[in-house]
Amino acid sequence: MGERQIRTDISVSSDSSKVCFYDCDYKKRMKISSILKATAEIAGKDYADKGLEHEFLWENGYVFLLSRISLHINSYPTESQMLNSSTWECGKKGAMFFRGYDICVDGNVCVDGVSGWVLVNPETRKIIRPASFPWLMPQVMDRKINALPIDKVTIDNEVQVGEHQVKMSDLDANGHVYNANYADIAMNLLPPEVYDRDVENFKINFVNEAKLGDTIKVYSEISGSIAKIIGKLPDRICFETEIMFK
Repeated sequence: MGERQIRTDISVSSDSSKVCFYDCDYKKRMKISSILKATAEIAGKDYADKGLEHEFLWENGYVFLLSRISLHINSYPTESQMLNSSTWECGKKGAMFFRGYDICVDGNVCVDGVSGWVLVNPETRKIIRPASFPWLMPQVMDRKINALPIDKVTIDNEVQVGEHQVKMSDLDANGHVYNANYADIAMNLLPPEVYDRDVENFKINFVNEAKLGDTIKVYSEISGSIAKIIGKLPDRICFETEIMFK
């Protein structure tokens, strides 16, 4: 086990970034996948600030993987705006570590969210329970968020709308499809008239990882202001998404 002094005095980690041209869609809105990348970056910074950066955890047989995330979009960030992103620990339940987020522009919260992360062994992919994590975490914060609970997504009348074959560019440093890319897969298969509507709530659960060469078959159910999209591998669900439009 590597020696490391862990900082437990950090309750909230914050960082600033600029919305770039490539972060936005053709309606000049920050893409859902770009928002997910921003939340992942600030979560990584939070662990690094505490002394638990990705490389150190990996060397000691641990890696945090995003399991579920729910976002509430009050207003879309747009190109060239400066974002101030914050994240904090907000409890543990079962196998998941929970954290909250907010993304602000000019002091106003544009996006808030909650996510659940699981700790796994990077070689075996076996889940490690929070009680077995050897380092103390800081005090849990209780801050108001508007995002919906990160519960299961179910489809009653699914229709296959396409498929996605996993390519090299989909993969991250953990060797599987990067979590934000699933949002692009889901959003790309929405009808244009649905995609054009502003999202109010976006929820995605990462159920089973997809790797190079896998084919993800994508199914959807759209009713009123809600779209549900599920990606399936041959023998299991890969991801499940629920999108609520304004």
